[in-house]
Amino acid sequence: MRRHVLACAFAAATLAAAGSLRAAVDASVSAILERHCVACHGAQVQNANVRLDNLSADTTGDRRAAETWHDVRNALNRGQMPPKEAPQLSSSDRTALLGWLDATLSDDLASAAPGRVVMRRLNRSEYQNTMRDLLGLDIDFVKNLPPDEVSPDGFTNNGASLRMSALQLEHYLGAAQNGLARAIVEGPAPPVFEHRAVETVVDKLKTLHWSNRLGRTGTFVARIPEFPDEGEFVLRIRARSEAPPGAPHPRMHVRLGYRADTQTPSRDVAEVDVPDGPARTFEFRGRIEEFPIQSRAQSKYPGMLVWVSNTYSDGKPAPLGEKVDFEEDGKIKQKMVWPVDPEFPAIVVEALEFKAPVYAAWPPEHHRRLVGDTPSARKDEATSAASVLRRFMRRAYRRPVDDADVAPMLRFFGKVRPRVASFERALRGTLAMVLVSPDFLYRIERQDGEHRLVDDHELASRLSYFLWGTMPDQRLMELADRGRLAEPGTLRAEAERLLADSRSWALVEQFSDQWLDLAGVHRVAINPNYYPDFDPSLKQDMRRETQHFFAHLLRENLSALNFLRSDFSVLNHRMARHYGIAGPRGGAFERVPLTGAGRPGGVAAHASILLANSTGEDSHPVERGVWIRTALLGDPPASPPPSVPNLASGDVDATLLPLKRQLELHQDNAACAHCHSGIDPWGVTLEEFDAVGLRRSSVLRRSGDEAVEHAVDASAVLPDGQRVDGAEALADYMLDSQRGVFARALTAKLLAYALGRSLVAADQSSVDEMTKAFEKADYRLRDLCTIIVTSDSFLSR
Repeated sequence: MRRHVLACAFAAATLAAAGSLRAAVDASVSAILERHCVACHGAQVQNANVRLDNLSADTTGDRRAAETWHDVRNALNRGQMPPKEAPQLSSSDRTALLGWLDATLSDDLASAAPGRVVMRRLNRSEYQNTMRDLLGLDIDFVKNLPPDEVSPDGFTNNGASLRMSALQLEHYLGAAQNGLARAIVEGPAPPVFEHRAVETVVDKLKTLHWSNRLGRTGTFVARIPEFPDEGEFVLRIRARSEAPPGAPHPRMHVRLGYRADTQTPSRDVAEVDVPDGPARTFEFRGRIEEFPIQSRAQSKYPGMLVWVSNTYSDGKPAPLGEKVDFEEDGKIKQKMVWPVDPEFPAIVVEALEFKAPVYAAWPPEHHRRLVGDTPSARKDEATSAASVLRRFMRRAYRRPVDDADVAPMLRFFGKVRPRVASFERALRGTLAMVLVSPDFLYRIERQDGEHRLVDDHELASRLSYFLWGTMPDQRLMELADRGRLAEPGTLRAEAERLLADSRSWALVEQFSDQWLDLAGVHRVAINPNYYPDFDPSLKQDMRRETQHFFAHLLRENLSALNFLRSDFSVLNHRMARHYGIAGPRGGAFERVPLTGAGRPGGVAAHASILLANSTGEDSHPVERGVWIRTALLGDPPASPPPSVPNLASGDVDATLLPLKRQLELHQDNAACAHCHSGIDPWGVTLEEFDAVGLRRSSVLRRSGDEAVEHAVDASAVLPDGQRVDGAEALADYMLDSQRGVFARALTAKLLAYALGRSLVAADQSSVDEMTKAFEKADYRLRDLCTIIVTSDSFLSR
């Protein structure tokens, strides 16, 4: 539903403007609407840019009217209208108005068709995953693609928002050609380059700490003299930890690149914990062409370089090296020496091995999977091409293909083959055309009837892209071929199988990021003058905490009410240390109890949410209030009009005032007060947390050279009149009073994500049914996924 209408749901009562309704309304209802609604949403005044006095009361065939009247009913049920400063409805008036709305909407929505899933393009994430699985190569296919547009409900997989341009199609063609050039090989097996290093290379100037021991300082550097231009590499590093018993694990960070004068272009290979115990071998793989490659013509700094470092930090600064004298060839020289801290968790690198390209056989598996037979076995290239095309197009189009699908591509092959040197090159060009066809780039569901069920192959795609963010696997396609996937028992079993697979991380990452707006941590710059010890790299750990929390609830099928209040979180060492609580020793995220830790549970208290909804210097109660209403309550407020000033409005004196006084001044503007009375109290309850998500008892207000300290006041009266004080009280209130609202909001969000479209008023009865089933299942998150997958909404076009 449209964001501005939802936000002004309290104004929905205004909708009626009874004297100007175009359809007959009971006289008593008309009188109620005249008394309570028209003044704020009529011809003269349209709060939140919504004029309701001329909205039709006959909602049959009028989606906008139906949705708006539906929002009126929601606002009445939530107690958001009339506004608290306006005359309130009597009990009899409220009953009469709700009764009329229920009767009107039940008739009109029953006759309205639910929203339709439109033909939609694969978004960046889906395209990346699909190309990876289709070609068998884990390379970056989307580096040149533009970012996806975000729909009004916050998702990047909404078909109505996913556009296509001629330039974008060129990028898709380039990505296809680049991927196929690597997936389909030709000629004999390439030479394999191998290198082993047991000692770091030496910095010639002896000013850098290059060493086999990586403590507070130190980097192990290996030079790879010979290497291929493309192909998979394997990098094996044998290393051990040197740390006091019980100390945190050191963390090994590996980069690959080269040196060019004062620059070192490089890219991360991996970062892993080095646990206690004897030395072990860590193995990493990648495609060398995905990394910066040294020019063969350059001779000053030949070869590729591998850097291995220790990224563990205890917050203390790294010591500086000292110059010491030493004798060499009868001469006194100087070198830098760095102190060793035996209490600091260190890594000792014993050996490094590099090998590229690596393959178990030639041609490699990804080639054989696409092309099949070897050149010597091909007697009829056209027949071989037809076989390759039929097999490839079936997987790419995610459905059976027939001669009508294959024939145009086979004709293209026939035109290309005489112009290129080999069968493989002609295939690459032909398969690239498949990869820019609408049947691949778009998820197309055939429309040959009025609101009918999807077929089994369309259902396979819906299921795999919802839970995996990629194309169906062989088992799903086989079940679809046999017409068995839609069977209730089979469908539930397949949903469970997909959710248990590691590829379900795509659901975790994409849905949690977009539902909770976790990308906001990267939009906010933390002011180092306010937080001098904050490490910006911690932002990604903050984001991962919330993602892994979601993943834990999904994997263990725990109650989604843990999003509101929980006695645990899922942390790594860096996040536990940031919060000041005991936690894991390494970088892996683990369940950590919060009982007695002085830290409330629930996502509203996650640093990711608190930082994303801050100024980078201080908390931002308005942004935090908007987030609570949008993410947890499914009730996003309207965007502010352009003329509304920010808090304090640049007034120095106001900037130094306590927060609540600033909010009061902001609400002196009538246009502000109307909306902010339903926003600010939610955010004020999180005022005990600063911009980086840490608890505080006081806040320092600054303006220029002036600073005033105020005690934190996190008490607020919520829109329904309930008084709460602080994050823990808010969590209790949400669990006790808003669990039903939250359950419905989460159900609606997950359904919209699963369908790839915004929900409309006609979907609401389906959402109600799913929410009831969700509540009956004790709000278990994985059960909610199964409820959605087996719903009529998911099974219908």
